[in-house]
Amino acid sequence: MPTVGVVIFSTESMKHLAECLNSVAWADEILMLHAGAPPPELPTIAGRPIKLKTVDSLVEAAAPCEEIDSEWVLRLWGEERVEPELKEELQALRQGGLKDGGSTYRVPIRSYLLGGWAIGSVSGASPALRLYQKSVGPGVGSRIKTEEARVLRRGWIEDYSCSELSRAVDYVQLLSDFWARRSGLRKAPPGAMRAALGSLRVFFRILVANGIFFRGLAGVALAALAGYAVLLSEAKLWEAKYAGARESAPKQAP
Repeated sequence: MPTVGVVIFSTESMKHLAECLNSVAWADEILMLHAGAPPPELPTIAGRPIKLKTVDSLVEAAAPCEEIDSEWVLRLWGEERVEPELKEELQALRQGGLKDGGSTYRVPIRSYLLGGWAIGSVSGASPALRLYQKSVGPGVGSRIKTEEARVLRRGWIEDYSCSELSRAVDYVQLLSDFWARRSGLRKAPPGAMRAALGSLRVFFRILVANGIFFRGLAGVALAALAGYAVLLSEAKLWEAKYAGARESAPKQAP
């Protein structure tokens, strides 16, 4: 039976880390990649210690993980958790040997905000690429095509990063910093058109997934936050590349 490990990204601002860890107690191993100080005190889960690696930034955390030995890897943010039905689906896949020919899987994600559930998350539309064979896993420079990954049909990753909207805005800042730094390693800064279209694409994908206004303000708010995260990351990437040069350039007299 193939082994499945879980890699969790955490920062000092995350408040649902204990629930995240408890939801993956079934995994063969758990590795936490923590950015910032101080590192959290980690409990023993199901009689096994949790591996902890401190990193300078979440960009480093996104690189392939040599510290985990499992054949398959599930990636989570510290504000997320695996709900029971998804746990059963993952265990059934593992018992079946994960031999259906797929090496990557997209997992459905929903977010809790404004007292209800909305499909998707601030980090993007649902389903998202989260489960993969370690040998082909994503990292900086990965060439995995998300659309070719299989989709799990049962269960959810539940995201609680937006359970308090005041903290959701901080989470958008965290994600946009991460995306901007990661993208700076592999692509040129965007123009205004590309940045706007990328943001709108995410906004409308999440809005449509939630039935436009069917889920009320929760679906609209999540779509807006996710779209804003994309736009902000592109703007930060542009700023890092060009803003300093423009400020240092001599100004012409009017």
